[in-house]
Amino acid sequence: MRFADLPGRRVALWGWGRETQSVATKLTEMGLAFDVAVPDQEPGDEAVLRAADVVIKSPGLPITSPLYASLTEAGVAITSLSDLWISENAGRTVAVTGSKGKSTTSAALCHLLVAGGVDASLRGNIGTSVLTETSPPSTVVVMELSSYQAQSLTVSPRVVLLTSLFPEHQTWHGSAEAYYRDKLNSIRRGVEVVAIPDSDLLAARVSEEAPAAEVLRMGPATVRVDDAGDIVWADGTRLTAVEVPVIGRHQVVNVALAAMVAEHLGVERPALLDGIRTFRPLEHRMERVPSSDGRTWIDDSLATAPEAVVASLSALSAEDRVAVLVGGDDRGLDVSPLVDYLAAHPDVIPLFSGPVGRRVAEALPDARVFVSFVEAARWAASAENPASVVLLCPGAPSFDEFASYEHKSAAFREIAATAYPIG
Repeated sequence: MRFADLPGRRVALWGWGRETQSVATKLTEMGLAFDVAVPDQEPGDEAVLRAADVVIKSPGLPITSPLYASLTEAGVAITSLSDLWISENAGRTVAVTGSKGKSTTSAALCHLLVAGGVDASLRGNIGTSVLTETSPPSTVVVMELSSYQAQSLTVSPRVVLLTSLFPEHQTWHGSAEAYYRDKLNSIRRGVEVVAIPDSDLLAARVSEEAPAAEVLRMGPATVRVDDAGDIVWADGTRLTAVEVPVIGRHQVVNVALAAMVAEHLGVERPALLDGIRTFRPLEHRMERVPSSDGRTWIDDSLATAPEAVVASLSALSAEDRVAVLVGGDDRGLDVSPLVDYLAAHPDVIPLFSGPVGRRVAEALPDARVFVSFVEAARWAASAENPASVVLLCPGAPSFDEFASYEHKSAAFREIAATAYPIG
């Protein structure tokens, strides 16, 4: 469905978050009347949704809700900002989706396109509405696309980068398989090009969901990341790990994936290499933060799945002993990948707090469990901690103790900045 399809229909906005507020502004500019319904706060608003011809839903509202099912069964058309916008702009949209790595890959891709002279802008789930248009309009829009947004699409972006795929957001989607289905809806609706890391699993899923698409796959025939963390192209061009300004092999893979797509879209190699060198990592993603105790403190607070913790720990040097702060709100995800990694790496010092932290700790002998995140972080800053690196990598959302991951990060940074020097 497109914005152009809305005139003459009764429109209701379901929810009043940042995204639906931007839709309200757009509809007002189009001269269209609309209703706003927030049924969980105003029970009478359910009737507003049932009376609508088209409901534009906030992405945060789960499709597992009984009201969503009831509206669908009643024949109410439910769409989203992402669907309305992409349906009219698919040809210039390069979407980045995946379980983790979306933001870094999106930011890197836009940076590389601009470095190569492409008129590109960055929008979507990364924080800027797709309706925030440049003047003149961007030739290419790099859009970070969440699974919540992908679920509603009726048209695929022309190009989709799929960074990774493992279970996430099961409460919202209903199950792991439903999450995969909704995430991969982004490539099911006429996508032309799909770019993936070197993964047989992703290649098989793309083949199933988008058999007609051109697939760009990282590997020896295109671009790869070697064991040293260097980015290596098929023609032998090499960018060493020290020239790539991100921490961790998994983040280097994200940058390399973005580079492969940027080159496909016309960026020449010299500009590409310069662009990689000048890229700046995003906050809260393996980000070094100021500290006063002589240790290296790293904020990876957006790593909210067990697999992401494993990836971040694996990215750090084996020569450094790491204390990792793990824990947060429990969404019922499988924690066995993290348990297995920690059991196999006894030199890592896990510091557990919160419901997820306690669940992981139950499977490990002699685990350190703290009553709060702040208590765990203070122990990390103490002389008792033998580690030289302190990593905030929760493997879970922060809502058990904090309003957001930013608040947890702020507490971490404050403790790092005021820690007493060791040695």
